[in-house]
Amino acid sequence: MTMNEVLHAFEPYIQESPYLDVCQSKFGYVTLHYNPGTDSIIYTPDLIRSPEEMLQSLKEEIVLDVLEHTEHDLDTASKEELAEIERRTEPFLKRLQGQCKEERKTI
Repeated sequence: MTMNEVLHAFEPYIQESPYLDVCQSKFGYVTLHYNPGTDSIIYTPDLIRSPEEMLQSLKEEIVLDVLEHTEHDLDTASKEELAEIERRTEPFLKRLQGQCKEERKTI
C-alpha cells in the first residue's frame, strides 16, 4: 500500500468534506481541519509520514463525521452508529483494496 493509493481511494471523501484537506509538504503529508463558520484552521495540522498513518487518519475522520452530533466516541457508539461508520468507510476500503491488487498484478 502506498500513500498515493490511500489518497486516491479516499479522494472523493477528501474532496467532498467541507472540513478536511490533505496537503503535501516537504516534510510529508499534512491534514488540515477547517471550520467554515469561522474561516479558520481549528486543530494543529497533523503530519503524516506513512500510508498506514494516512489510512488510520482518514478512517478516524469518518468516525468523527458519524459521531459529530452525538455524545459518543467509538467505544460508546451505538450499533446503528457503528453500522453507519462501516457503511461509509467500506466503499473507500474496497477501492483501496482493489488498487493494491492491481498494483501487485503489475509487478
